[in-house]
Amino acid sequence: MFQQLLKSPGPPLIGTFVKLPALEVAEIIGAAGFDFVVIDTEHALLSVRDVYSLVVVYSRLNVAPLVRITDHGYGDGQRYLDAGAAGILVPHVSNAAQAEATMKQFLFPPAGTRGMGYAARAGLWGSLDGGPAEYVRTGQEDVARVAMIEEREAVEDIDGILAAPGVDAAFIGPGDLSLSMGVPGGSPPVHEAVTRSIEAAVRAGVPVGTVVQGEEQLRLRAAQGCRFLLVGNDTGMLSGAARRTLAQAREAVAEPAGVR
Repeated sequence: MFQQLLKSPGPPLIGTFVKLPALEVAEIIGAAGFDFVVIDTEHALLSVRDVYSLVVVYSRLNVAPLVRITDHGYGDGQRYLDAGAAGILVPHVSNAAQAEATMKQFLFPPAGTRGMGYAARAGLWGSLDGGPAEYVRTGQEDVARVAMIEEREAVEDIDGILAAPGVDAAFIGPGDLSLSMGVPGGSPPVHEAVTRSIEAAVRAGVPVGTVVQGEEQLRLRAAQGCRFLLVGNDTGMLSGAARRTLAQAREAVAEPAGVR
């Protein structure tokens, strides 16, 4: 689903991070018309069951559900793919060797080590048209394995990471990049590192995305060749809406100037 969207013509795909397990929020986000979401298990307290429910709901709403996993270990990544996730984001991929070793876990043999789960949701509970062969094909070709470029070392080895077997796309994380580089977020060195990484991905023909703030950044990264962009997260949207609603209410009931 996400892989096909990346290959389609038109402007970059727009998505958001998901940190809340509430299905009501998922329906609101889905109804808003986002192309994809990234369900965040690295920085949000989401259980495997939470992720499973969110994957099902977003899939039914025709919003491609990706999952950012917690680390490089085998962990729950395969379970998320068998639940029907459209892709996996692997955090802190620092070099080409690490990229290859990690992505092998999400590829079927002989390219990797992912196990057969045809009886799971990704195989339509064992009834997928085409049988196990189609389950394996979709797992190899339709799932997006995304390397997250979040450290100085990763930027220095960006070409190697992009060429690593199993890397289908790259996501540039400016927040962690700034920490790794020891400079403030939004500073020129971070901007240059993000731009350098995007340019490398475009040269290599690897779909690339990043997180943006504001219309200016959206236009810039789209012009540079990003195929997918993340704007905010569900908690931030809820917080912002709550603050705006309260501010408007307080302003409306405030005592008019000069009235006692």
